[in-house]
Amino acid sequence: MKLEVKIRNKSQQKQDIQVETELFDASGKKVANAKTDQLQLDSLISLNQQFQVKSPALWSTDNPVLYNAVTKIYANGELTDRYETPFGIRYFKFDPAKGFFLNGKPLKILGMNNHHDLGALGAAVNTRAIERQLEILKEMGCNAIRMSHNPPAPELLDLCDRMGFIVMDEIFDSWAVKKMKFDYHVEWPEWHVRDLSDMVLRDRNHPSVFMWSIGNEIRE
Repeated sequence: MKLEVKIRNKSQQKQDIQVETELFDASGKKVANAKTDQLQLDSLISLNQQFQVKSPALWSTDNPVLYNAVTKIYANGELTDRYETPFGIRYFKFDPAKGFFLNGKPLKILGMNNHHDLGALGAAVNTRAIERQLEILKEMGCNAIRMSHNPPAPELLDLCDRMGFIVMDEIFDSWAVKKMKFDYHVEWPEWHVRDLSDMVLRDRNHPSVFMWSIGNEIRE
């Protein structure tokens, strides 16, 4: 597998750095690691680290196994930053004749759409309330969720990773043509590219996300 790392230097001087990443399985056992040679960091650097995970445990809706990548940045030999990236290892395909396959096995997508609010609790994030929703959906046999109609709370995607839901990650409720006087069309010209890019960058490592949606009920 390949890990892309972007590092920004906010100091006023160039830094001599090394980047080390260790991969851990669900039990906390280290399964792979990589460390760069010394690099000179001016303002921004992007680098790739390659790993081989032998006999990986595959993430699925029935067995949502998660790994953890721990990236450490050393400047002049001293640890200056540490970042953790949970992830899952899985593969999928759509076959026009046979349907959806996850990790080589056919999977019937049994889905629903989930608005960000929590009924009488309101729209503020309540992690336990979200978890309770997902527990009830699991008991019903649901294995897939479409996020309507805006980027979901990170807590919701984290729970989908851990509990085994595949996710359609959705961003917009409207584009340039308005539905309401003060809806997103007001911000569309200036912000839609930035907002979409930020959502993809934020959510791209979630194993639950297998599909992206750029809008629903769009008047265009």
